[in-house]
Formats: sequence, structure tokens, C-alpha cells
Amino acid sequence: MSQKLSHHDHNGRTHSKDNHERKIACTPTIGDYALLGDILMERLLGYETMPCPPLTKRTLELGAQNSPDMICTPFKITLGNHIEAAQAGANVFIMPGAGCRLGFYDILQKQILDDLGYPNDIISLFDYIPTTKRLFTAMQERNPELTQQQFDEVFALIIQITVDMDGLADYLRHNRAFELEAGQFESNYQAYLSEVKLAQTAGEAADIGKKYDKLLRAIPVDKPQRPIRIGILGEIYVVVEPFSNANLEQWLMDRAVEIDRPFDLTRMAIGIFNNEQQIAESGGYVNYNIGSTANDVIAQTHRMMKEGVDGVIHIKPASCSPEITAMTILQNMSQDFGIPVMYLTFDTETGEAGVHTRLEAFLDMITMKRQSADRAA
Repeated sequence: MSQKLSHHDHNGRTHSKDNHERKIACTPTIGDYALLGDILMERLLGYETMPCPPLTKRTLELGAQNSPDMICTPFKITLGNHIEAAQAGANVFIMPGAGCRLGFYDILQKQILDDLGYPNDIISLFDYIPTTKRLFTAMQERNPELTQQQFDEVFALIIQITVDMDGLADYLRHNRAFELEAGQFESNYQAYLSEVKLAQTAGEAADIGKKYDKLLRAIPVDKPQRPIRIGILGEIYVVVEPFSNANLEQWLMDRAVEIDRPFDLTRMAIGIFNNEQQIAESGGYVNYNIGSTANDVIAQTHRMMKEGVDGVIHIKPASCSPEITAMTILQNMSQDFGIPVMYLTFDTETGEAGVHTRLEAFLDMITMKRQSADRAA
């Protein structure tokens, strides 16, 4: 008879757990990237996977209740997501943090889950990502039967899906606001996600990506020659996860705005932390490493303003030091180029209605500025 372990959940209920329980993995909700974690867990480790519960107010409340007060909002959201997943039976979690304090939070989150009595194994992928050899070694420690060939094939599949997913999403952000039949872009993109997660090889995934790229480009749009274009930049988690930013992108696209959002997993992989390049592309606005993705925020804002974007929205979680530093530099850039920058900070008390009211005022200002410039011309 196997030994039984008892633990208490955060509400004091006692559970019995088998110390040889099966592995059930869950990747916290970060945009649409959870499917990549699922593929890793299923195909490299042979674990079962389950979707993390949808992000809700309860998720944030659970995370905040069990987090240090001054810790950042992404930590609280992912912790709340882990707790809800643990309550649903998950015991293996992917920690997505990298580049800042969030990259160390797997240790703290594991301790919190231990204290709450939830069996857990937290895998911090970005501890291993710098080299595929390190990631292979880490996966093989958990699955001794994993071969290098199997790893290479799955890793190639994940890279292909990531590149295609980001490419399709970027095309959507530039064009969804102008579709003639509402919902076509989103329904095709969701169909892509459903289909590609079943792909077995990188080649198969590439074919699926090409199929949906063709479908998206065939969707009829009525896009003006000079649509209002707004850039969205900031701390990577808050930029990528809609729940954490009051569904900012959807709100703007529903109001005929083209979105330039350069931050995604592909960019993170190919150079979001290349500080020398970012300093060179910043136009002289920064000459040292601020930390995390802040240098890239400055470089990308400089690129957008040179291209004539109508406005920039900078978003960050509360107490994010690198982005606070970047804000002062963006303000100087805004004055030099005459292009407005809106700053939004998200924490546990941020209300979606209040954010949308501020966005509406910002969009009205940009529209009036554009109309005034057109009349002057």
C-alpha cells in the first residue's frame, strides 16, 4: 500500500494525496503561449496537461492574498493561476519569468505553494533557455528515457509554432480593426491555435501556419490609407496578457485603431535583451542598461516615433523599477517628436472601466490632433 500524505488547502480543507501521484502539468495563462508549455510537458516529459483556469478577479485576489504586499502584479496573477490550478488537481507548473525579478519568483512561488499544502514541481524554463543543451539536460533529469533526437524534434516544433503564432497575431493587430465582417480575424486565429497544437512535426506546423496566413490575408478589410496607429510597449507580461492590461488591444481595435506591438516571444528569443543593439537604436536617449526589457522599450519607441506613429501607450505593473526609469526617457522623446505617450500602471486595484475612460480621452486627443494637422496642411 502506498503511503498517503495529508495537506490542507488555503481554506483549511484536508486532502489525501498519494506520494506517487501522476504528474499533471499546467502552464499559467500568458496570452496564447500556454499551448507551448503543454507541448513541452506532454511530449518531452510524458505528463498529462490541463488548461489553467481562466484568469478572473478571483485569480488576482488569491494571488494577492498569498503574496508579499510590494511584489509585482504579474507575480500575483501567476501565483493565483497556480493556486487555482492546484485546486483543480495540477501538481507541475511552468514558471515563465525572465529578465527581471520575475525570473527568480519560481523559488518564492514554490515556497508559497508548499506552505499552502499543494504538492508542486515548478519548472522555470528560462533558467535553461540560454542554451538548448541546458534545457535538454533539465528535461532528461525528469524523463531519463528522453533522447536528443526527440528533444530536437519537439524543440523545432515549438520554435515553428512560436514564430507562426506571433506572425499571425501581429498581422491581426495591424488589420483586425478594419475587417468588413466582424469576428473573421479572431475566429481564424483561434482555429489556427486549435489545429496547430495537434501538429506532430515542425514541417506540419509550418504548413498549418502557411494555411492560416493565407486565410487571414484573404479576409476583406476596409483599411484607410492613414489609419490611427498606436504603439503598445512596456513590461513584457503586462503587454502580452490581456487580463493584466484591461484588454487594451481589443478595446483599441474595436475603435478602428491599428496596433504596433513589437513585444512577443519571438522578439524575446531573438534580441529583446540585446542591450548593445538597443542602445545603438535608441537615438541617443539611453547609453546604459536600465534592466529587464526597458532598453528595448526605449529603442522601439524611438523607431515608432521616427515612423510617425500617432501615439504610444506605455504599460507596466506597479513597482516595476526598470519601466519607471524608462518613463522619464519616453517623456523626453515625446516632447522632442511631438507625439503623445500615455502611461498606464496596473495593480490589484486597477478597474477596467477607469482604464477605458482614460483610453477614450487619449484616443480623442489623438484624433483631434490628426484633424488639426490635416486642416493645417
